[in-house]
Amino acid sequence: MSKGRILMIQTGGTVGQERGLDGVFRPSDKDYLQLVGSINDLADISVQRPANIDSTNMTTQHRAMLAKLIYDNHLRYDGFVIVHGTDTMADTAAALNYMLQNVGKPVVMTGSQKSIFEPGSDAPNNLYYATKAATMDLGEIVISFGDKIVRGNQAIKESEQGLNAFSSPRVQPVGEIGIDVMLAEHRIKRYNGDPVLSIDFDTNIEFYQQSSGTSTKIFERYADDDEVHGLVVGAYGAGNIQDRLVPHIENATRAGKPVLVVTNCQLGAADMGVYAVGSAPLKAGAISAGDLTMEAATQKLMYALGRANASPYQGAEKLEFIRSLIQREYGKDITTHQNRFKPS
Repeated sequence: MSKGRILMIQTGGTVGQERGLDGVFRPSDKDYLQLVGSINDLADISVQRPANIDSTNMTTQHRAMLAKLIYDNHLRYDGFVIVHGTDTMADTAAALNYMLQNVGKPVVMTGSQKSIFEPGSDAPNNLYYATKAATMDLGEIVISFGDKIVRGNQAIKESEQGLNAFSSPRVQPVGEIGIDVMLAEHRIKRYNGDPVLSIDFDTNIEFYQQSSGTSTKIFERYADDDEVHGLVVGAYGAGNIQDRLVPHIENATRAGKPVLVVTNCQLGAADMGVYAVGSAPLKAGAISAGDLTMEAATQKLMYALGRANASPYQGAEKLEFIRSLIQREYGKDITTHQNRFKPS
C-alpha cells in the first residue's frame, strides 16, 4: 500500500528555536525533521518553510500566504501539517477556517512547548502525531498537541507550561492520542472538497475587554474612530455589557460599524437575551457571537468585514449582511445562536 503525500509547512515557533549564548531562544535555520524518529514511515513528506518567525509576530498577511499555499497545493497532497508557534496558533487556526473553506482534507497544526534542540522536548511526539493525523479521516483544520486533537476554530491556548497546551472547552476533542490515535465521531470527516479561498480580511478592527471599574474612554475612542471599522467586545457572562457603553455601541452601529459581543467565560455563550444588561446592547445594534471563542470572533469579524466591503451593501443592509455571516456556521465554529431577544 502506497503512503500518502503530506505537505509540512514550517512557519517557525519554539519547536525550531535555539538557545543563544545569552540564554534567549531565537529562530534557527536548522532542519529538525530528521530528529523525529520514524516520521517518514507515515507518509511521503514534502517540506516548505515560507516563514521562520516567533508566532507573536504572525500577521494576517502570513496567514493569507498559508491559506494560498494550501489552496494551490490542494490536489497534490492528501493532507497538510502546519508547524507554528503556540502563542497565536489558535488565532491562525481560526483565521484559516474562514480563509480556506471546503478543503475536505486534514489541515493539522502543531508545535511544541520546548525546542526540539533541548533535552526532553515535546516536539518529536507532536510532529509525529500531527503527521499521522494528517493521513487520517479528517476534513477540517485541527490542532494536534500533547494527547489531544482539537477543532481549530474552537481552540484556545490554556497553558504556558503544560504539554497539553491547547483545549476546546466548548466542544469535546475530535481526537485523542494514546497508544493509538482515536478520532471522535463528531469530527468533520474527509470529503471531496472544492476549496474556496477568501483572504481579503479587513484588519482595521479592535478588541476591547471590559474591566470592572475602569474608565471607558478607550472604548469610546474606538467607537468614534473612523479608522476602526469594527469592534469585538469581551462581555461578562451571557453577553453582559456595562450600561455606560451602550450609547457608544448605538452610535457606532448607526455609523455602520459592527460591534460583536463574545463572552469572557470559557464555557457558555453570549446569549444576550437573558439579562437586561445583555438585551440593551443587543437592542442598540450589537451582534451576539454566540459561543465563538475570542480568537474565532476576531478572525470572523475581519473576514465578514472583508466580504461586506466587496459587496454592494451599505448602511443597515451592510450591518445585517455582516450579522448573517457572523451567525452562520463555518466548519462547526458556532453552535449557539442568540434567539431569546430580537431587537425591535
